[in-house]
Amino acid sequence: MPPDPSLRHQVIRIYKELLFLGRDYPLGYDYYRARLHKAFASQAGLRDEDKIRRGIERAEFVKKVCGLRVALQM
Repeated sequence: MPPDPSLRHQVIRIYKELLFLGRDYPLGYDYYRARLHKAFASQAGLRDEDKIRRGIERAEFVKKVCGLRVALQM
């Protein structure tokens, strides 16, 4: 059975938010984008909704850490 479609929208949303935060990454946007894509692609086969939710939570944590790093640089 496929996972809940709302989870797919959440994953896409967090992916876009992380891409946006990566525009100021010290090693360059291309490096950041490739690594982010690889990280998300490695989890593309997940079908268990609990595991998908944990992945979203982990991505939200990364977003917070990236946001703090950008705020400290300013």
